[in-house]
Amino acid sequence: MAREAGVSFKTVSRVLNGEPNVREPTRHRVMEAVKTLGYRANPYARNLRAAQSRLIAVFFSNPSRNYTSEIQIGVLQRCNAEGFNAIFEEATGGPESLVLLRGEPDLAGVILVPPLTEDTALIRRLANAGIPFVRLAPAERDGEAGHVSMDDQRAAHEMTEYLIGLGHRRIGFIAGPGEHPQARLREAGYIAALAAHGLRPEPGFVVGGTFHFDSGLRAAEELLSLSAPPTAIFASNDDMAAAVLAVAYRRGLRVPDDLSVAGFDDTPLASVVAPSLTTIYQPIREMAAHAANLLFARADALPEGGVLPHRMAVRESTAPPRH
Repeated sequence: MAREAGVSFKTVSRVLNGEPNVREPTRHRVMEAVKTLGYRANPYARNLRAAQSRLIAVFFSNPSRNYTSEIQIGVLQRCNAEGFNAIFEEATGGPESLVLLRGEPDLAGVILVPPLTEDTALIRRLANAGIPFVRLAPAERDGEAGHVSMDDQRAAHEMTEYLIGLGHRRIGFIAGPGEHPQARLREAGYIAALAAHGLRPEPGFVVGGTFHFDSGLRAAEELLSLSAPPTAIFASNDDMAAAVLAVAYRRGLRVPDDLSVAGFDDTPLASVVAPSLTTIYQPIREMAAHAANLLFARADALPEGGVLPHRMAVRESTAPPRH
């Protein structure tokens, strides 16, 4: 551009950075060169020159690819808007397996996705290295900065209340893995809602899952093989709820006529399966974006306590029981 405009490199730099004391004809020649050459500023190269990290890392170990992809989209959208770059790494064997933490990592910050939000060894490692981090959906929320979440227990309570309101009393539940704080809170909400109506889970009505589709298949087979099966099944994520739909189809059951099915998260999967899933909308992308905002020192964009609102998404997979 300096050659094209017939000026020095320093003059080009001053024009592009909006510095004063550049004559208007000179500024005009530089900007014409910008148009001619199709120049676009590279914020990453600029920050490398300034020796300032603009790299956000996201560490995850979540079996639901639908959930993880929503996290990635939320983070990438915010990083692109702020001139940051994002990199994602799956932790397969504890903190020592994370390549980005080997040596002296040059990171502007880290976002921890459940269940890594509860990994004390990883949290200690980040703290000792002086790397800022934000936890998504931790088990304990003390109101301080450093976490973003939603009220999983209340949301599960509301979904169970909704099914009870339709007339269901035999409600099965597919739980998530115990190491996930969200899974524990969702099961607690389900049990509390039943208790509020003088109910409790029937024997065999709570089945463990892993948030994987395959675990939902096994759990649904177990629930629907009971001598008196549930009239509704509430799965603690959409992947497992979609598996319930598959098992119901194989067994010749019509949803929602013979069986109501509900999920949690409202990932894109919930809208594309047939029938479409009644589920809890978890603001996954928004949570990820707010976590990035915290690392950008944009804490003012957070709601009080870092807790984002959820909502019911009522669709085609639930209805009153036939009997």
